[in-house]
Amino acid sequence: MRKKTREISQIFLNFFHKKKHKIIEGSSLLPYNDPTLLFTNAGMNQFKEYFLGHRKSPFPRITTIQKCIRVGGKHNDLQNVGFTNRHHTFFEMLGNFSFGDYFKKEAISFAWELLTEKFNLEKKKIFVTVYHTDKETYDIWYKDISLNKKNIIIIGDKNNIDYNSDNFWQMSDTGPCGPSTEIFYDLGSHLKGNILHNFGDRFIEIWNIVFIQFNKDFSGNLIPLSIKSVDTGMGLERISSVLEKVDSNYEITFFKELIEDISIFIKNRHVTHNSFKVIADHIRASIYLISEGVLPSNESRGYVLRRIIRRAINHGKILGEKKLFFYKLVKIYIKHINNIEKINLCKKYKFIKRIIKKEEEHFNIILEKGTILLNKEIKKLKTKNLPGEKIFYLYDTFGLSLSLIKDICMQKNINCDIQEFEKYMEIQKQKSKNNSVFNKKINIYYKNKISKFYGYTNFSIKSTVLDIYYNGSLVKKIKKGDKAEIILDITSFYGEAGGQIGDTGFLEKDKDNIFQVNNTKIKGNLIIHIGEMILGSLEINDALYSNINVSRRFKITRNHTATHLLHASLRQEFGTLIKQKGSLITEHYLRFDFSYQESLLLNDIFKIEKIVNNYIFQNISIKIYEKIKKEIKKEDNIISLHHNKYDDIVKIVDIKNISRELCCGTHVNSTNQIGFFMITKFLNIANGVKRIHAVTHNLALEYIQKKNNQIKIITNLFKTDEDKIIESIILYKKKNNILLNNIKELEKYILLKERKILLRDNIIINNINLIISRIYNFNPKLLHHIIKNLVNKFEKTIIVLSTKWEKKIFLIIKITKNISNFISAIEIISNNFDKNICKIGGCASIAQINTDINKDKYLFNLSKIRTFILNKINKSN
Repeated sequence: MRKKTREISQIFLNFFHKKKHKIIEGSSLLPYNDPTLLFTNAGMNQFKEYFLGHRKSPFPRITTIQKCIRVGGKHNDLQNVGFTNRHHTFFEMLGNFSFGDYFKKEAISFAWELLTEKFNLEKKKIFVTVYHTDKETYDIWYKDISLNKKNIIIIGDKNNIDYNSDNFWQMSDTGPCGPSTEIFYDLGSHLKGNILHNFGDRFIEIWNIVFIQFNKDFSGNLIPLSIKSVDTGMGLERISSVLEKVDSNYEITFFKELIEDISIFIKNRHVTHNSFKVIADHIRASIYLISEGVLPSNESRGYVLRRIIRRAINHGKILGEKKLFFYKLVKIYIKHINNIEKINLCKKYKFIKRIIKKEEEHFNIILEKGTILLNKEIKKLKTKNLPGEKIFYLYDTFGLSLSLIKDICMQKNINCDIQEFEKYMEIQKQKSKNNSVFNKKINIYYKNKISKFYGYTNFSIKSTVLDIYYNGSLVKKIKKGDKAEIILDITSFYGEAGGQIGDTGFLEKDKDNIFQVNNTKIKGNLIIHIGEMILGSLEINDALYSNINVSRRFKITRNHTATHLLHASLRQEFGTLIKQKGSLITEHYLRFDFSYQESLLLNDIFKIEKIVNNYIFQNISIKIYEKIKKEIKKEDNIISLHHNKYDDIVKIVDIKNISRELCCGTHVNSTNQIGFFMITKFLNIANGVKRIHAVTHNLALEYIQKKNNQIKIITNLFKTDEDKIIESIILYKKKNNILLNNIKELEKYILLKERKILLRDNIIINNINLIISRIYNFNPKLLHHIIKNLVNKFEKTIIVLSTKWEKKIFLIIKITKNISNFISAIEIISNNFDKNICKIGGCASIAQINTDINKDKYLFNLSKIRTFILNKINKSN
């Protein structure tokens, strides 16, 4: 009997549980406090700090099933999804991990036992790769496991660069690293592939086992680690395809049944079409991303989700689906998953469905515009070839898929320049690679040291220098002018976390040796003081005082507590559907992002301000205490951010019966210390995501005073009282509209009058109508209307008009195309005016210039232009 995915994953967990592994729940799809990752893309992500040595794992052996997303950056599988047997945007990774416990022999033995005894795979069909210098791993496979030598493939370095290999894993340019061994399975000779050269579809990688045994320093040296670890990953969909004896992940029972139901719904029974694979994969990824709080937008994670949804919609259109359909697949997907996940997703079903529907409606409007634009571009073509630049514009700006563009062009017998399109795609990929959050390099301070923060109430603490980093390298000493990063054993400086920015201040050895701290960040268990040596020097092991900027800290603290009050007020007024999406707390203002699908009006903002200020005026005391995370119960009503990773002991900020939040930030002792709260800005930053900017205390007062001053200026301008200002503005606007209408009518009259004068001054030379005139104090925008009207009167025409307007001189020339072969508008201007003092623009048929009023000789230089034009006309005959 074929094993299904849930059964396979349970066998995996049970196996490693019996091998004394602690079963841990997979982490969020949104990595916590890790700028190198957009999404969780491997099972090891949540254990990164254990591998780095920043924290000690509470369990020496762990096993997990981790939901992963691989789209964008280093792992960009999006374009492959649906067109290969193995690629997915969303997949599940089975993993077992050891932190200083077992190593190579046990890890390999576990894998072999599970695959051959529990999953009953044929031993002769199992192949492994080994890093070329890792003799230990080779011997384990050959001598201990007794694997045939032919089934062990040695993998070397690429381009003769040390450790640049598929079988040597590195977390970054520096830090933990080590060789790996990958396990492949032979699906059979009916598929293409060669184990020595090109694996193809025949040899499927089912398991990767990494042995983390070195620390790579800044010089590229490998230093053996005192604690060696094991990191493994096996794709659930891949091992399922092997155990179900099918050639593609999309042929396993789960996907087969899902695609079948989608095909019935779409009423297209060609279930082998690749577009069904795309849609099945993308609905899964979209559902889980939205369930974790990601919403479609034009940046970062939201942009990835938007691309996934739009790609699926495009493939629906390829299958002939013209109506909205993708959001309706949420219900179909949920039907196919197990009970625990089904319960969780059913709770969010309406929300997920609504988000996808809104995005689908929005994209359909864009698609319609893009299709109209494509048809316009096709009409403009002088040849039967659509340039790659146009294709890329339609693809990138309007989301028209390449296949859809090709299809429309094919119907109209138009060729697409795919080669040029791919060049533009490559440029975009390179830009994306350069800007990607995946490629942001961070220094890894791999030390078995810990910085402790004692600065909640102590603003000056005696500390010892543990490490100094200068230009990315560890140094013993820095001198005046050196910009460096300093790690202390204990500190009063708060490192940037929880939306709160880091402290600034000074590290003072004495009055002659001072380091100015411009920012403070956290990396693992280390607090990094970033700044510059402004006096004297500092060395490792120096004793000093860490003194924060107390005034700045108080401002930040007030804003942080106000953020908690704002969050609580929003939930009180609009319900618990309000979900925090991010925050930024600085000394100048606070910013709070939250998801809410309904519209908020100005009166709603006023209500929120009133609620927050009422809490402030009540002078409510604030309690901050610690609690073991496991002991927190649902009835405690403590808010935590879903994507945040918390320590085992958490800090709770308790504002009486108003707000309880897990938070490591700094806060005031009572609400009245905030002083006053004002919302200064309210924005819609994405579909269903809103942003509030606010200020507190003195800055709130300054904000009000500034607004009052603006009101006084306006009242003085309108010569009215403050309580009548709105009436005055409305009355002014009405009068202004009347005047504008009168001006428009007057302009129409002037246009008719000037047109008659110009027609009267028209002269005809060699069947060419020549109109040259100047009009005083005439809006230059209206000159275009006159020219358009005059050109329609004659077949061959040259028109030159000039005017003074708002301290500038304008001149415009129009020539009908049928005579532009011997005289052009830009030629007339360039031969009669100095380019250095005139702003010139134009082409063969129309051109114009403008210059300052003190250059008025140009306005009256029409006689020179007239002579030039007459000479050109005569020469043409």
